[in-house]
Amino acid sequence: MIERFLDDIKSQKITVGQWLLGFAGIMFIRFFLEALSNPTTSGVIASDPYTLVHYLLFFITVMMGTACIVGFFSKDFLSAGKLILFALPLSWLAPILDIVISLGKGYRMSYVFDSHQTLLVDFFKFFSFQPMQWATYGMRVEIIIILLGIGWYVWLKRKTVLPIILAVFSTYFLIFLIGSVPGLLYTFTHINNGVDSNSLSVFGYINNLLIDSNILHNTLHETTFSVTPLRFFELGFNKLMSQILFILSFVFVSILFWKIETKKFKAVVKNARLGRIFFYLSLLFLGMGGAYTLGFKLTSWVDILGVVCLVISWVGLWLYAVQINDIADIDIDKISNKERPLVQGVMTTSDMKEVGLIWLVIALSGSWSAGFYPFYMCIVGLFVSHIYSAEPFCLKRIPVLSTFLISIASLVTILAGFFFVSWDKTFQTFPLLLALGTLVVFTLEINIKDMKDIEGDKANGIKTLPVIFGKNGPRVVGLCFALSILSVPLFLSFYILYIISIPVAIISYRLITRTPYREKPIFILHFIYLLLIVLLFMVSPWLVNFL
Repeated sequence: MIERFLDDIKSQKITVGQWLLGFAGIMFIRFFLEALSNPTTSGVIASDPYTLVHYLLFFITVMMGTACIVGFFSKDFLSAGKLILFALPLSWLAPILDIVISLGKGYRMSYVFDSHQTLLVDFFKFFSFQPMQWATYGMRVEIIIILLGIGWYVWLKRKTVLPIILAVFSTYFLIFLIGSVPGLLYTFTHINNGVDSNSLSVFGYINNLLIDSNILHNTLHETTFSVTPLRFFELGFNKLMSQILFILSFVFVSILFWKIETKKFKAVVKNARLGRIFFYLSLLFLGMGGAYTLGFKLTSWVDILGVVCLVISWVGLWLYAVQINDIADIDIDKISNKERPLVQGVMTTSDMKEVGLIWLVIALSGSWSAGFYPFYMCIVGLFVSHIYSAEPFCLKRIPVLSTFLISIASLVTILAGFFFVSWDKTFQTFPLLLALGTLVVFTLEINIKDMKDIEGDKANGIKTLPVIFGKNGPRVVGLCFALSILSVPLFLSFYILYIISIPVAIISYRLITRTPYREKPIFILHFIYLLLIVLLFMVSPWLVNFL
């Protein structure tokens, strides 16, 4: 009977949207039950977005990591992902048992704040009957049932003992590692101190990390003086853990996508348009560099986590835009871009929507983990991509307005990087003239995107500059691009930049107007130009002193 139930689950087709809604539904019931059995240290119910996103990322990381382990040892990654979803209601068991066993008082659930040798002891004490703050009786029963279920499932698939032992041990090891992140952070940053610190030392260390990192000004600056120190720690710790868990979950999801849909995974990677990804990431780092020149700096190694989250979220933002655009442009791509997955039949429209939903979640959760300003800029970028490509607006059909929208996407990318680093969150911190210049420069420059789609746009009635001006289209686009390059020093008020802007403008015009047209050299030239701008900014103080 149980095996028949498993077969029914494995044969059920589940979309990404259904999976996410099912996961969220089970989790919010778990959070409600946990609020009853496990009140927070500050006494505030876990209903704020800091905590909820943290908890969701925790469970998604454990689930995706477990699916990778079970899929590896059972040789069936797709079924592992489905079965773990249907096993998720077991998560209700821990808070319910804690309420019953404690006669209504509940037990404290928490991460492991021990370090060094004590962590090793904790690893083996989990299965003992000794009371531990981080491992309640309900948690132990829940995890033991999960481990037994994994062992039994692997036995059904493999019929050998070694894969069972390795699958069960690997799953427990993964859960323990994720639950021990605070202690591990302390341990690996205090390897040579020769002192086995207690939980209070780890707590104090994490608190100092939060105060010294840009988590303070990116997400907590408005609450610093309005909450108790304990509540401040809770909010900051939620954000820190969200960053770590987001990165881990992204890795696990990527592995599962690769193993379950290898052909489609390769198609998505091939269709990513790496030149444009590097373009937007260069703008992101350009914004960070601009904040750095104004005296704002990243001051803690923890900030690297935020940078990684920001980079991944912007890759997700771009690839979400790609999925929308490819669905809308399928008729154009049949003429101009025959290598696209939809045209080749490697992916269907529903596949593209499913992948787009994954990238949407990645973009939003990653930017949220990085900070409020990046999250807001990401939302603007997502809406820009939607009204640019999709009905009812599909504004890419309108000349100038289409490139203006892309210039907005470019500006919010720069601002996301800038305000991620800058502790001054007022918009006036970023020069208004520079913001206006960014819109002008990219509105002129981005017309090059239409050069490779001339035939497809013409056949589908899309009025781009190359289509409107016919055989003179490449010259008009080349002139716009050259003018955008020449206007950069003007808007930056950095006139020595003309030393490189003039030759870059000339070379870019020649590249755009030559036959046959090739896009890649222009992106390389543009990337080199942005890099030279940064280098020239860095050496300009030295040049002034030298001269």
